[in-house]
Amino acid sequence: MDDRGSELNADSEEDIPILDASMLHSGVDFEKGMTWWPRGTLLLMIACLVFFCFQAVTGGLDDLNRMTDMGALSKPHVEQGELWRLLSGPFLHASHDHLIGNLLMLFVLGMACEHAFGVSQFLFLYVVAALGGSCASLIHNTVSVGASGAIFGLAGALVGLFRRHQSLLHLRDRRIGFVIGFWVVYQILCGMLSPQIDNLAHVGGFCTGLLFGMLTPPALLNDRNEFARRPSVRLMLVTACTIFMIASVSFFPRLIK
Repeated sequence: MDDRGSELNADSEEDIPILDASMLHSGVDFEKGMTWWPRGTLLLMIACLVFFCFQAVTGGLDDLNRMTDMGALSKPHVEQGELWRLLSGPFLHASHDHLIGNLLMLFVLGMACEHAFGVSQFLFLYVVAALGGSCASLIHNTVSVGASGAIFGLAGALVGLFRRHQSLLHLRDRRIGFVIGFWVVYQILCGMLSPQIDNLAHVGGFCTGLLFGMLTPPALLNDRNEFARRPSVRLMLVTACTIFMIASVSFFPRLIK
């Protein structure tokens, strides 16, 4: 072999990359760019806190009849046409502990969902998960309050997202999915042992969110500015805001009675 052939072989060898472990991670880094101040999540948390203050001031924590009158989910009232209770119930809470526990989980799961789907789709997800949980709760004739059905929907959406796009998303710690799944199972088992926990709302919310996460394209895998301008995304935001406004017409006046 002449010198020219040797030089070509040397050049070819230099062009061959050497792989290391860091180059084997493919997909979009799920945690990258996640903010500690998710505006949609914080807005929902503030709403729950404000409504709770109205409950505390007007006796909506100590009197079940007063809580029901304010907007708690009640099957007889829904059957009489008060469909707005399907959304107002998830914004009321039974105690300080109930509120704090739900707000903590809403912050954690809401931060992840809002980062993954974008604020418009996140608000739509929260609304449909709350409605899904409330509809499932109506199977039993009980008075129910709390955001846990919607929060289970957020957990379901993340499970669906990770399952549907596992080849495109890179999780720095894959135990995240396990932790979410363990939390869901643990909460449902606790609900089975306590008649005061509305397990049907949990299951209904989770299934609704799971379906959403499996079928909805995440903003995380697209250009966020372009994604936010999509007609389907704008429609979700308009739909969520419209449902909120319709429910508030009947809900808000009852808070200050």
